[in-house]
Amino acid sequence: MTINLFVGDNDYCLAEQAKIYHPAAFLIDFDNYKKFLKTVYVEDITVYTSFSDLPKITGTDAVFFEILKKSDNIFYCPTLKWSDHSDNFSWNSNQTITEYFLYHINLLKNNVQGLDLTAYRNSNYLSLNDTRKTDNKQLWVSGCSIAHGVGVSEHEKFGTLVSNKLNLPVSHLTKGGSRIEWAKDQILRSDIRKNDIVIWGLTQEVRAPMAINKKIIAESNPDILLNETSLYRAVTSVHQVINFCRKISARLILLPIICSEHLQLLIHNLDEYYQLPYQTKPLDLGTDGAHPGPIQHRVWADLVYEHLLKD
Repeated sequence: MTINLFVGDNDYCLAEQAKIYHPAAFLIDFDNYKKFLKTVYVEDITVYTSFSDLPKITGTDAVFFEILKKSDNIFYCPTLKWSDHSDNFSWNSNQTITEYFLYHINLLKNNVQGLDLTAYRNSNYLSLNDTRKTDNKQLWVSGCSIAHGVGVSEHEKFGTLVSNKLNLPVSHLTKGGSRIEWAKDQILRSDIRKNDIVIWGLTQEVRAPMAINKKIIAESNPDILLNETSLYRAVTSVHQVINFCRKISARLILLPIICSEHLQLLIHNLDEYYQLPYQTKPLDLGTDGAHPGPIQHRVWADLVYEHLLKD
């Protein structure tokens, strides 16, 4: 006796595929799932079901998983458009729950056909904005739109100017509107090595990276007010990066480009911190009329270069 189970969404396509496999295939749903689980079949049968055709998970029961466990061969037939619109992100979408249980049963019985979990392994959440340029010593720059060079050309931004002065290749882990936690993550997961130099332009704490359609959209969020929680996140992020760079013997320079006065005071005594001269506004503006211009970038580059020469 063999139980063949077709799994997908609660639409006619799933029923069609099951009946093509065997014309007598029948649906398992709220009305007959108890009978199916209790019956000892003496002949081969083909059935089909979906997570939404069955009772939902409780603290003691997961009917969908029990049906999977009873089946000998499982054919996964995902639909192009799920009935609960799970093509848009949802914590508990039918597709995600279905594939989660199919993953588990396949670990147990290795009997699932058609299951592809590649999309979960290649998460866009983990993308890095730049990569290592050489096996030798190099420069890294991290931060928001200012460090990214919005408003100035590639050869005018301070990261490029410092790299030219040091005669080192540079990688930019930068993104407009990004938050301190985003920059921290980029630094910690990059291929930064011993003797590398990392310049981190600290940005505003009043920002939050947003995830939309499986991508990180780093942007300012005016609804987030500066509070102790945002300071806590910023301070711990800074110390995590310091710990990382110290352990691998990379040179870290923290530049307080547009972070709060409070954060500057909280980290002012760190060896990695370099206090920029006080300014009420940039020395000039870039082509967008909002971000610092080439004069300001040159001043920052000169200050950082002179600071590095003292070591």
